[in-house]
Amino acid sequence: MSAELWAAALTALWTGILTSVSPCPLATNIAALTYISKHSGSHKLAVLAHGGLYALGRALAYIVIGFLLVKSLLSAPAFSFFMQKYGSQALSPVLVLAGMYMLDMFGRGFMGFNVFDLSKFKAKGGAASSLAMGAVFALAFCPISAALYFGVIIPLAAKNSAPVALPLLYGVGTALPVIGLAVALDFGLKKLSAITGLAAKFEGCARPATGWVFIAAGVYLGLRDIFNLI
Repeated sequence: MSAELWAAALTALWTGILTSVSPCPLATNIAALTYISKHSGSHKLAVLAHGGLYALGRALAYIVIGFLLVKSLLSAPAFSFFMQKYGSQALSPVLVLAGMYMLDMFGRGFMGFNVFDLSKFKAKGGAASSLAMGAVFALAFCPISAALYFGVIIPLAAKNSAPVALPLLYGVGTALPVIGLAVALDFGLKKLSAITGLAAKFEGCARPATGWVFIAAGVYLGLRDIFNLI
């Protein structure tokens, strides 16, 4: 695997982790897992198992969306040729804009969108419902998850012709903190509160740092592949 693909893979995994600990997705995950914990029975590991299924549902949703979008784009000869020839040049401004968004340089007016009305979604208990809840909640894109998934992961997947691998790594990244929350629920809400506080602090430091890294990477690609200065 080339160094460029390794960098894309690490970016996808890290972006997924950062997405999951951002305020809106984190609040959604806590609400879902709290609901699951009340309908998982009394077995000690039930919450952890259902939390894992919820995380798997999220990951599968991202994989399906990424695969369909990237495959559709790459099946168009004009787009495929453009990405092969100008992929790095196109990715340069995308990374800069994504970094600027993560640093709140555009303000907070962007509200994101929802594919489903989550207020009407009710889980009925059972493994299938936890899996389905994860998939549905993944499709309810908050501003940060929409910007990072469609603005960073999809272009990276298209450029590297990786319609499964990069969305999969992004989904795995979003799942890791969710599983941590499930473990916290298994040990009690006090642990959950502590982990939530740590996640908020982590996101507060990691998000601006990642934003500047994205900007730096975008500027580097621009200087190298657009202006031929490096």
